[in-house]
Amino acid sequence: MKHEENPDLLPPEPVHTDALKPGAPDFVETPDIEPLSKEREPLPVWLYLICGFALFMAGSSFTGFEIFGQGLLDQGPGGPVLASSSSTQTAEVTDPLALGKKIYSGNCANCHHADGAGQPGMYPPMGNSALVVGSKERLAAILLQGLAGPLTVNGGSYGSAVMPAWNSVLTDDKIANVMTYIRATWGNKANAASEDEVTKARTKFASHPAAFTQAELLQIAPDGPDPSDKK
Repeated sequence: MKHEENPDLLPPEPVHTDALKPGAPDFVETPDIEPLSKEREPLPVWLYLICGFALFMAGSSFTGFEIFGQGLLDQGPGGPVLASSSSTQTAEVTDPLALGKKIYSGNCANCHHADGAGQPGMYPPMGNSALVVGSKERLAAILLQGLAGPLTVNGGSYGSAVMPAWNSVLTDDKIANVMTYIRATWGNKANAASEDEVTKARTKFASHPAAFTQAELLQIAPDGPDPSDKK
């Protein structure tokens, strides 16, 4: 026997327009969506401030600006010159005493030692020596042309070792600097030597054939303070 369905018990077939009705079982209300704006939103002001400050720190240059007293920025044309390690080093290098010490260490200390004490019986001391603190012309002659022993310095005798001539190695200004250094070190208090004084001595003793002896040096100036040593 064929089963017949009772049409009253079956749900009604849905109609495609029923979902659009607010009273429909499957109705879902969709909110209205505004179309996207084509206008760009401006960047925040704080972002402009940060970018501007970063550019300023990276490349700006204006007079007198310092950060916490450290002088981290370029002072610009006409700005005050700040002390730096490079300027300090430059000041030290141009000091005649510093230059003279460097020249002495590289050319003289091997024999006369860093303390200027020399070597007994061979190389005379630099401290309180009439050859050092006496006549600058005589000291320049020694450095330019060399010195051959025997010598008597401060009561001590020194052999026949020959001090080499430095006239072809050191310029007049370098010889003046080393003279200034040894005349003001190890208790010595004689005044500085000038490049002009060394130049005059170079001209005067250019024809001297070999290293000076002590007897020849004593003819240049008397022992004791140099008459030209004005204090």
